[in-house]
Amino acid sequence: MRRIKTTILYHCVVMGMGLSLYQTSAQANDDPLSVLPPEIAVKKSFSMMPQLRASNLGIRLADNQKAKLNAGHYEWTAKLGLNRRSEQLGASYQEQEFALERPLRWFGKADKDRAIGDKGMDVAKASYADQWHEASRSLMKDWFDAMRESRSLVTLRHQVEIAGQLAAIASKRVKAGDVARLEQISAETELQRVRALLQQAEQREELALQQLQMTYPGLPLPSFNELPVPKNISETDTLSTEHWLHKIMDDNHELELAQAEAAYVALQAARIEQDKMPDPTIGIRSSRERNGQERIMGLSISIPFPGAARQSERLVAITKSQIANEKMLQTQMKVQLMAQKAITDAQRNFSSWQTLDRLSQQSQQQASLMQKAYQLGEVGISETLTARKNASDATLAASSAQIDALAAYARLHLDAHLIWALEEEH
Repeated sequence: MRRIKTTILYHCVVMGMGLSLYQTSAQANDDPLSVLPPEIAVKKSFSMMPQLRASNLGIRLADNQKAKLNAGHYEWTAKLGLNRRSEQLGASYQEQEFALERPLRWFGKADKDRAIGDKGMDVAKASYADQWHEASRSLMKDWFDAMRESRSLVTLRHQVEIAGQLAAIASKRVKAGDVARLEQISAETELQRVRALLQQAEQREELALQQLQMTYPGLPLPSFNELPVPKNISETDTLSTEHWLHKIMDDNHELELAQAEAAYVALQAARIEQDKMPDPTIGIRSSRERNGQERIMGLSISIPFPGAARQSERLVAITKSQIANEKMLQTQMKVQLMAQKAITDAQRNFSSWQTLDRLSQQSQQQASLMQKAYQLGEVGISETLTARKNASDATLAASSAQIDALAAYARLHLDAHLIWALEEEH
């Protein structure tokens, strides 16, 4: 037993030093963002997504609505009248009347309508940018989900190989008469368990890749040999938290959309407020009476009297503006909270990965030594299988934590618009 402990200690020291050297080299060369699809491929895929094409058409719609507001909704009205005048003495006359009328926007209403049209364009552009960013977030989540399944598949294939080796060792020892048949059954049972996990992982990977192919047309599938080593944002930026928080808040599409919508509704409310004073209708009139013996030219102006409907519409517009302002404040709080969460996730996921990675290395070392000890007949199959299962679980957990750390790092760069940004933002 003392020889086993000495052997284990020796291997732990040697493998630990090797791991430290490997990590130092990897950290110097690897880019955590290298696991993401190329930006040109992402933009090409987004150009084919129906929801983004529809949102882009919203900008064209807003431009048409702007032109409509600039022109105004008032139109010229022509009136034509034919009369026959008859007198008691028997004379009759043909008379004609013509009028041309049009309401006019006054007291700055036309300027307000133009401002509403411009702000409508801002809302449409902010909405498209927000849709783009949400599509980027969805892609990033689906991408790392597929990567997680692929990495689990790689790990489980390795575990199947190791479990097969252990089952072969048990079979040889049974044939040699060193152990009971029960140990071979236990090793083969473990092999079947890992194979079942592998089959489930293959199915999950297939579904995840199908999701990527169907949702993001033309996007290449994840392809990698080794994952890069995650980076700690506090080590890459001396002003870490404050820097990232300002970066995300200063250029956030969701907040910009809420601000644009609040300003848009406020302009509409101000425009309706101006309608307390109704617009006049100006007209010119021309008539011929008594078979043209009398010709009349004149101007007309008419102004409606405002009623309760205008007041109610004004109150509705004011309430809508207040609601939009409250939603903007709510969005501002939400965005700040999400930004802080993204920063915290990047920091904590990195720390979690470091802890789980060390645990995985230690578990793998222990499992390897236990397998060698079992081959030499120094330990039983139960201890060996337990060590191997613990090592497998630790490896899967470390791999998942590594992907979580890479995803959090990438998400931070995405929310700060450092990757996959619209052309207007460069």
